[in-house]
Amino acid sequence: MHLRHFSHPIRSAKSLYRKVSMAVYRCLAERQFRNIRRGQRDRCWCGGELLPFKWHPSYGVCANCGCYVNRRPPLPEELKRLYSFNLYWLTRQRLKGHPTIEHRPENDLSDGRVAYWLGLIERYGPSVGRVVEVGCGHGVLLAELKARGYECVGVEPGEQTAEWTRQNMGIDVRAGFFPEVDLPKCDLFLAFDVIEHSPEPEAFMKGAAQLLNPGGVAIIQTPINRYDYQPPFGERFEAAFDDIEHLFLFTDKAMQELARRSRLQIVSMTERLWLHHEICVFGKL
Repeated sequence: MHLRHFSHPIRSAKSLYRKVSMAVYRCLAERQFRNIRRGQRDRCWCGGELLPFKWHPSYGVCANCGCYVNRRPPLPEELKRLYSFNLYWLTRQRLKGHPTIEHRPENDLSDGRVAYWLGLIERYGPSVGRVVEVGCGHGVLLAELKARGYECVGVEPGEQTAEWTRQNMGIDVRAGFFPEVDLPKCDLFLAFDVIEHSPEPEAFMKGAAQLLNPGGVAIIQTPINRYDYQPPFGERFEAAFDDIEHLFLFTDKAMQELARRSRLQIVSMTERLWLHHEICVFGKL
């Protein structure tokens, strides 16, 4: 009885220490992201004028395609630091309450997203051939596809992340920012939650089109506002309008314009993993 009473203040002290430690960690981590140097963007990727957006001061709305455009994007030289192994896959993920890279494969297999992506590929993609996944992260999807007989190549911005995935998943991963990466032709191009981080979505999609063999398919997952929610994306507004990472949030009209400029065909604009994780499937004739 006396020992139990004595243990209460010890547990309380440990709990307080953890809370204080986390508060200090969050303060130091958030400071790294507040200090990211930013530029200025006055036009949409499509060239459209940016109109005011009442829900978030960092974004404007394209008068042409309806995209939400980050007016204060991180400078290009800051992106390499932002998407580094330690800052993005460890610090940023922990700060946002997500598993770090070591635990993401288990998380992504258990929450259903990998199974959903594999189902998409079965419905729309080729049954054999080479796959290129940009932003492959920990590589669990490519590992699943490799086990099914596909030849797989991944892309990650940082060399340390690429090396982690090579070592842990046995996948060929190239380091660099797409489309400025040396890659082979492919039959299936994948980018899940990536193009919204790209400073140049048109160059991104033209790069995908150039890689695809005739008859190839590109599956792109990204926030696409298909709804009448106010604010846009409803309960996922804050996650979608992350002005450190998300440079563009799209509309179906914007995806159609990207397809036109990239000389790709729209195959489907009805798929969705979750809210603000919408899917657009493109095909190359």
